[in-house]
Amino acid sequence: MVALVSSLWLDHQWTAERAEAERLLQAELEAQRVAQRPVPVREPSASERRALRARSELQRPWMKTLSAIEAATVDPIFLLSASFEPAAGTIKLEAEAPSFDHALAYTQNLPEGHALVSAALASHEAAPDTPLLHNGVRFTVLARWGTP
Repeated sequence: MVALVSSLWLDHQWTAERAEAERLLQAELEAQRVAQRPVPVREPSASERRALRARSELQRPWMKTLSAIEAATVDPIFLLSASFEPAAGTIKLEAEAPSFDHALAYTQNLPEGHALVSAALASHEAAPDTPLLHNGVRFTVLARWGTP
C-alpha cells in the first residue's frame, strides 16, 4: 500500500513538474514570437513634423552665424542684405566694398568665425555711386554654415 501511495504521489509530482516546464516553455516561445513581430511604423502627424523641423532649426548655430557675419563686416564693407536658406544650409550676403580686393578679403575672412564652414564670392559688379561709396564694388557671397 505504501508503495502504491508513494508511486501515486511521485507520479503527481512529476506530472506537476512536467506541466510547469511545459508552461514555462510556452511562455518563452510566446515571448520570442512577440519579440519577432514587426513593430508597426507610425507616420508622424503634421504637427509632429512641424515640431521636428522647428527643433532642427533651433539646433542651428544662429547666434554664432550672425556674430561671425557681424565680426567680419567692418568698415569699409557695407552689408546690404542677408538671406538664409536653412533647408539648404546656405546664406546669401549682398554687400558693397570700395574695391574688389576688399570684397575678396571679406569673403576669405567670413569662415574664420567657426559658425560658417565656407564662403565663396558668387558675383560682383560696379556699384552705383553713393555718398558713402565712390567707384565701389557690389558683390554677393554664398556661405554655408556648419551642421547642427
